[in-house]
Amino acid sequence: MNNAKNLHDVSAVYFFILAFIYVFAALSLRNSFVVDYAALAMRVLDIPFAMVSLMYGASSLYMQINSNEEEGTNPWIMVIFAISILLFGFVVFLNFAFPSQL
Repeated sequence: MNNAKNLHDVSAVYFFILAFIYVFAALSLRNSFVVDYAALAMRVLDIPFAMVSLMYGASSLYMQINSNEEEGTNPWIMVIFAISILLFGFVVFLNFAFPSQL
């Protein structure tokens, strides 16, 4: 549980930093303020933001499921990990199959 807690804490920090940058870039792009940098940030940060979001969400879900059990191998970790890998693969596929037109 300690490893999941550490992963949750670290991914929370990166999640909020990347979310702030991504929202700021989207608002800047929408309002035509530093359009080049905003478009570049949105193109570059989409996959890292998806990865950190899935790490944050999966670690939160695992900590909720495994809240009262001792440290050990829980079969739910494999299900959560598999679903996270599939979702991340889907995001990467969409990113490269349909590139941004910005």
